[in-house]
Amino acid sequence: MANTEHLALIKEDVSVWNNWYKKNNRVVPDLSNANLSNINLSGIDLHKADLKSANFSNTDLSKAQLNNANLEGANLLRANLQDANLKGASLDFVIFSQAKINSKTIIADKNRCVYDIVNNTAENKNFTGADLSNCNLFRADLNNADLSNAKLVNANLNSANLSNAYLYRADLTKANLQNADLKNAYLSHANLTNANLAKASCNGTYLKDAELKFANLKTTKLSHKTMMDLKWYSVWEIVNRGAVGRNLSGMDLSQANLQGVNFEKANLSNAKLTQAILNNSNLSNANLTNTDLTGADIRNVDLDKANLQKTKSKSAFGSHDNHLPATKSFDQSNVMVKEKPIAETKTLNQPTAKYNTTEQVSTTNSQKKSKNKSIISILLLGVILTLGVGSYLFLQQNHDFSGQSWQQKLEQLIPAK
Repeated sequence: MANTEHLALIKEDVSVWNNWYKKNNRVVPDLSNANLSNINLSGIDLHKADLKSANFSNTDLSKAQLNNANLEGANLLRANLQDANLKGASLDFVIFSQAKINSKTIIADKNRCVYDIVNNTAENKNFTGADLSNCNLFRADLNNADLSNAKLVNANLNSANLSNAYLYRADLTKANLQNADLKNAYLSHANLTNANLAKASCNGTYLKDAELKFANLKTTKLSHKTMMDLKWYSVWEIVNRGAVGRNLSGMDLSQANLQGVNFEKANLSNAKLTQAILNNSNLSNANLTNTDLTGADIRNVDLDKANLQKTKSKSAFGSHDNHLPATKSFDQSNVMVKEKPIAETKTLNQPTAKYNTTEQVSTTNSQKKSKNKSIISILLLGVILTLGVGSYLFLQQNHDFSGQSWQQKLEQLIPAK
């Protein structure tokens, strides 16, 4: 927040402020988030001042000294910047819409380019290789623009018109493309890692070979003319159409943004979910046999009754970042896993035991040994009786052989000729 003393001085008069700042040149003026709209600040000295997110809409800043000032996120809507010095100033995400800049305004080429794009004053739309990172291009008209190899990292392209734009190999890492019009845009080999494509219109958009790691595809509008790699189309379908009870066995869903998806009863056996964003998703009753969750973001994941047999969860973690730490441990405290309740065993009412547990065990063991001995004795007696009876019957039937030699017995058995 802005320093109240600094804010009071600047609102009093420009000359008062300039005299005070000249005497206190070691002070870094803090006017961050200050509302300085509709004020005449022509000729004011604000070099090196902290003006982050300050509101200068409709303010006269002509001939102002803003060199090396921090104007990140400042609102310069309809501000007068003619003859102003913005050399070395931080102008990330500044709103330049309808601002006034002339040839004498000292400003970096990058920011002048942003100003031209936002205010539709660019002579042509060839921005090949241009650095437009961290720029506010809200509602910018980039229809048919050549943005091949352009750097649009962290760029705010919310509601921008990128229809028919040529974005081959453009770097759109973490870019905000929410509500953007990408109809018939060409994004082959473009880097859309962590990009926000919520509600973006991708009718006929060419996204083959585009990098969509961790990209938000929720509510992204596709058509039958959209060209997209099968993996990322599958991710889009899962995110937007759900995955309850679906057979996703063996699918490659690595590095996909699957936040909040309902996978209840889904078959994810042998699926690859390495480094996937799964926080707040529902995996209850899902089959995760042999599923690879290495490095996945599993904050607040519901794994109630899920089959986790041979599931790989090494380095699964509770916070997501592009550069995943290989040694980060599985933070179970951040994972909502409902354990299967242990069934209660109902016991019958039994009389109070007269003996302690040790005595009961000893008595039981003795009884078992006695019972085993009795069984063995009965079996042995049965064998002896069987042998005895058999011998007696054999002798009775063969009493004629008694006293004879074995040769004589053999001769009697030979039939007569």
